[in-house]
Amino acid sequence: MLLITRKRGERVLIDLAPGADPRLLAADLFVRGPLEILVATTARGHTRLAIIAPKPLAVRRAPARTPSDAP
Repeated sequence: MLLITRKRGERVLIDLAPGADPRLLAADLFVRGPLEILVATTARGHTRLAIIAPKPLAVRRAPARTPSDAP
């Protein structure tokens, strides 16, 4: 489980973990169950998330966006 705190507009990225086989199918990734995201707390503009993901997945904080990244 990963605990992560995010402010409004910040992102979390979920991708294959380093060393994971990129040929894995979604069915193989989730054979033990779904990805679980729990909102643990919210306070003063921050949300704390608890993320439980299968081992082949990496959960990480996304870098801050710059104005040139805006859609």
